[in-house]
Amino acid sequence: MRLFSIAGILLLMISSGCSGGRSDDRPAIAVSFEPQAWMLKQIAGDDFEIITLLPAGSDPETYQPSIGTMKGLGKSEAFFTLGTDGFEQSLTSNISSNFPGLKVVDCTENVEKIIGTHGYHDHEGVEFDPHMLASIKNCIRIADNMTRYMTIIQPEKAETYMEAGEKLKLRLQAMDDSISNMNLTGKSFAMRHPSLSYLARDYGLTQIALQASGKEASPIQLRRQMEQMKDSGTKVFIMEKEHASPGDDETANQLGLKTIEVSLNSEEWLSDLMKTANEINRY
Repeated sequence: MRLFSIAGILLLMISSGCSGGRSDDRPAIAVSFEPQAWMLKQIAGDDFEIITLLPAGSDPETYQPSIGTMKGLGKSEAFFTLGTDGFEQSLTSNISSNFPGLKVVDCTENVEKIIGTHGYHDHEGVEFDPHMLASIKNCIRIADNMTRYMTIIQPEKAETYMEAGEKLKLRLQAMDDSISNMNLTGKSFAMRHPSLSYLARDYGLTQIALQASGKEASPIQLRRQMEQMKDSGTKVFIMEKEHASPGDDETANQLGLKTIEVSLNSEEWLSDLMKTANEINRY
């Protein structure tokens, strides 16, 4: 049921065509997330139609591939994946049989993943924390991998892509340096879902999440976490669009926390990461 009858979807694709919406004669590349699409745009410019499979603001852990998702893959030359659980895993496990000509590119080479639970993103059965794009350091490596693969896909533009990729990496490095210079080590923040474990790891922060193993905290667990927030001097509550809850405002108000709204699956994710760091640094 999760893949919703691939054969049926493919029949619909054949009958309706694989244009994926507007007419576009450019070759296409599929990516999973909006931040990837933005980075690939900086590298390749307008040479390719970039198809983003996960809609902005959607939760990758619960998203189910749609007919539109499959149509986007069907017209693409390559699929740039991060190999996370959820919809990416369900897609890549069936690509070889349904799209044998599609090149699947793992863009996580040299990315430092948070493996297992270790107090971070501790869904049962999940090998590593999937929110790699919450680390600017990881984004630098992902951008480097995408640049290298683009020079293979279109070697005649290799020099152009390398120059653009280097420019992007310098921009990301400048942001990383800026946050590092804030010296956030020892500070803490709270949020419902532990989506910023990589940000916490990179800059010595403590992340206090209201969920445990992907489930809402029990009253006892919630009481302990609220005590931890008070004891650690937590001042900021991050409200993530992809895991929003009506109770977040009330929780933040009870604790006297400053609320910040962010989206980690949008083209504005870098601005939101910088905003998060600035607000934590301010309080």
